[in-house]
Amino acid sequence: MNEYKKELEIAKNIAKEAGPIMLKYFDADQEVKIKEDNSQVTIADKLINSLVIERLKNAFPEDGVIGEEESNTEYGTGRKWFCDPIDGTMAFIWGTPTAMFSLALVVDGTPALGVAYDPFLDRLYEAVVGQGSFCNGLPLKVSKKGLEDGLIAVTSNINKIMKKPNHLVSLSEKGVRFAVFSGAVYKACLVAKGKAEAYIEDGVNAHDIAAVQVIVEEAGGKVTNKGGEKLDYTKPFKGALVSNKIVHDEMVKYCSI
Repeated sequence: MNEYKKELEIAKNIAKEAGPIMLKYFDADQEVKIKEDNSQVTIADKLINSLVIERLKNAFPEDGVIGEEESNTEYGTGRKWFCDPIDGTMAFIWGTPTAMFSLALVVDGTPALGVAYDPFLDRLYEAVVGQGSFCNGLPLKVSKKGLEDGLIAVTSNINKIMKKPNHLVSLSEKGVRFAVFSGAVYKACLVAKGKAEAYIEDGVNAHDIAAVQVIVEEAGGKVTNKGGEKLDYTKPFKGALVSNKIVHDEMVKYCSI
């Protein structure tokens, strides 16, 4: 049960360092810039990403970091740390407290441990493969609800919804309710703690989903691509389906509509 004990403690300590940086800039000048992909980045994103690389280089000099804003390694096999310094940057800029920090250790393309931190509510999510999933020390369990009684989290990008609304329309006709806001990690954590039954996202990246994959699956859920196949972190990917496992196969069918 002590596997990855050091890695987990360091990841949690980094998360606790990242939190105050997020809080400091939440209502301050965030120095927002537009990146090449037309997405936005703040000074807090950059500061936290650099902090992660520095801390992990000191602790595990042989490991590499793949971060949303800065990396010191490439995709591939071996030990890689995947970091999203502020997942839900749009929420952070809007002043909506659904932005979170996330950090995962991925070994040979499979996430081994994940930490996610919500500094606004001081909630630290953590999980190691085979050791359970916890929030502030309390165990997490996914819900046992089906889609008829369920809440499904979806993208906050209205343009994406309008381009392919068919599966959402079909789910709505089934009686499903939707949670629509910025923050992939926050939405996935809702699944992990049984507040939502699934989360589907076309644009989510490896650094967005790596940590919460462990957190959700150790809570009894399931995380795959939208086709129901295993996510491969040895190379970049787009899109993921997060669920309580009960609704997963059904959600895969809706995703194909």
